[in-house]
Amino acid sequence: MKGWFDRVLTLGFAYSQDKRYSLGIFKDKKAMQSFTTGSHESMFSANGINGDMNVTLWPLQNGILHYCGFKVLAPQIYWAPSHIPPEACTTMLEAWRERLQGLLEEEPLTFTPLDCFDGEKGFQLKPEVHEKHASKEFGLTVGIHLGKPLPPNNQMKAGV
Repeated sequence: MKGWFDRVLTLGFAYSQDKRYSLGIFKDKKAMQSFTTGSHESMFSANGINGDMNVTLWPLQNGILHYCGFKVLAPQIYWAPSHIPPEACTTMLEAWRERLQGLLEEEPLTFTPLDCFDGEKGFQLKPEVHEKHASKEFGLTVGIHLGKPLPPNNQMKAGV
């Protein structure tokens, strides 16, 4: 997958110095990851052996898709389909079909806007933004957490 990203989402085609993140070339397009795992959902938690799925998703969803300007939709994850009964797989596929029918109306995930960073200071979070979030329980996003606990499901559900 990384090889595909590297060959297709290239400088000049998918992004430029001036066209990235919310100003990106694909700012009017939506993107979503859909995949299966070989492990149960509990194994992709903050205490699970595979680690928090939100942390796994951050580099792909922010560092690649959002970087190119895409409005990133919550991923469609099928947890360990090879370990569940066929009826449960049928239910999963039906839920996927229903989601696809409403995909164009889905709200994208939230990322910290580009104008919250100071380009003159190495794209660090502006002091006023940092201050605004100082008293909040969680960081802004998985990657911009301000040394606080990660916002739950920030890379898996819109509106959190």
